[in-house]
Amino acid sequence: MAVLSVLILVGGCSSSSPPGKPSSVPTRTVTTPTTTTTAPTTAPTSSSVTSTRPRASIRRSSSPPPPSPTRKAPRAASHRLPLALPTGSATQVITVTARSTGSTTATLQRWQKGSGGWARVGTGVRAYLGTEGLSRHASESSSATPLGSFTLTQAFGRDADPGTALPYTRTTPDDWWISQPGSLYNTRQRCAARCPFTRGDPNEHLYYTTPYYRHAVVIDYNTPNAPGGVRQGRGSAFFLHVTVGEPTQGCVSIDGGELSRLMRWLVPSRHPRILLGVG
Repeated sequence: MAVLSVLILVGGCSSSSPPGKPSSVPTRTVTTPTTTTTAPTTAPTSSSVTSTRPRASIRRSSSPPPPSPTRKAPRAASHRLPLALPTGSATQVITVTARSTGSTTATLQRWQKGSGGWARVGTGVRAYLGTEGLSRHASESSSATPLGSFTLTQAFGRDADPGTALPYTRTTPDDWWISQPGSLYNTRQRCAARCPFTRGDPNEHLYYTTPYYRHAVVIDYNTPNAPGGVRQGRGSAFFLHVTVGEPTQGCVSIDGGELSRLMRWLVPSRHPRILLGVG
């Protein structure tokens, strides 16, 4: 018996202008037995057979070839998250990774948790941060994006719902985000007349703040959904919204099409979070 070896490859914070983030291919050798028939001494010796493509077997006799080896589907690569921030019970995470706390741009990346750990979803996209970069002490008087880990529990926008599973509010001319001190601080309110808040600065008129708030996801920094609830003056109106290609007043902004895809990906039962930091 001759042995033929064949290699098989296995494969509040809109932009400052308005008011208001190859591995090597393993190889394995399959050894396939082939039979060699001795020809009469008067016959010429057959030349060797060479193949330029990997094949499971090369037939040299009437015997049937052995079955091809079964290939397993490749598993998705698992990774650690680039930011060492708490994720709670989240199995969906968005990381926004900047080079330094003074950066006004970052890379936004989606992640999903499986049995092997965290795996990337899609590719990273460019994100814009506040004009004062990132801060652990975001406040009403600064234009810094807050550092940390925050839940994502609601969304809104002037345009129709892009298909998100998050609770979504389509805004009207009567929708405001409240930044003035009081019981309504850092909440969305709808009021047409005799409102318990100022219909103007420092509150944001959501319907008219475009294109920024065509779609937006609320970042639960200092909101009623945040641990510890709302603290007056600690900062309000932090969203993930549509970019115009420049730093914001403290929000995170990305391309509108990317934001719509991200919103469709988010699922409340997976307890999504956004992680903002330096890495």
